[in-house]
Amino acid sequence: MAKSSKYTSKQPDENGVIAWSDEENKIWSELVARQLQCIEGKACNEYMDGLKKINLPHDRIPQLSELNEVLGQETGWQVAPVPALIDFDEFFRLLANKQFPVATFIRSREEFDYLQEPDVFHEIFGHCAMLTNPAFAEFTHKYGQLGYAAEKKDRGYLARLYWFTVEFGLMQTKDGLRIYGGGVLSSPGETQYVYSGTPEIQPLDVSDVLRTPYRIDIMQPIYYTINSINDLFDISQMDIMSLVAKAKELGLFEPKFPPKQKLAS
Repeated sequence: MAKSSKYTSKQPDENGVIAWSDEENKIWSELVARQLQCIEGKACNEYMDGLKKINLPHDRIPQLSELNEVLGQETGWQVAPVPALIDFDEFFRLLANKQFPVATFIRSREEFDYLQEPDVFHEIFGHCAMLTNPAFAEFTHKYGQLGYAAEKKDRGYLARLYWFTVEFGLMQTKDGLRIYGGGVLSSPGETQYVYSGTPEIQPLDVSDVLRTPYRIDIMQPIYYTINSINDLFDISQMDIMSLVAKAKELGLFEPKFPPKQKLAS
């Protein structure tokens, strides 16, 4: 994870309320309007059902307590305010305790289309609707427990599993290809790119996913698909750490992207 961010998360007051400015609420409003249009007919049914349940305001950034009320009732999850960037240890600890980290800042207008750090729009619009789904919620919880107990050298392998499911996961449905990953659902560019015929789209095999390198700053050259959200529940019941051990033995696949350009010193 990156070490520093130019953004600073806002602190909730003693009642847990975050004071968002008019401009920040306006940025949220514009992002939501654009992305709702973008995901039409592309987001999976589970996401759209979850979106109805969490009933996001369109004119302002929701308070975390509003989300917690719904998530608590549906799956026992909560959202927790965190700084702009947290380390793996804290990330896994929160997930293991059914708390989804939400960085309490919103992108600037200059980075309206894309920013590398997950902001409040990405975390809430991208992920919270799926956390109302029991199979998705259980997968994320089990993942957090595994990651929190794992040794540092194994966490990179586990990060790939999260990346290609929770962040960039796709689903084959009777209506065609649908998106459930929050990294795609919160990005207009990535949402369209998935359907462009450019990326490789493969059925998800956990062992393959653990061996697939990725970069956070480019469109994904490969996505993995499940056939049903219940596939995630099935994965959560697997002995994932033995698959990690096997992946380490076999080594990583050749990256499907060019190496990152190093800046000349």
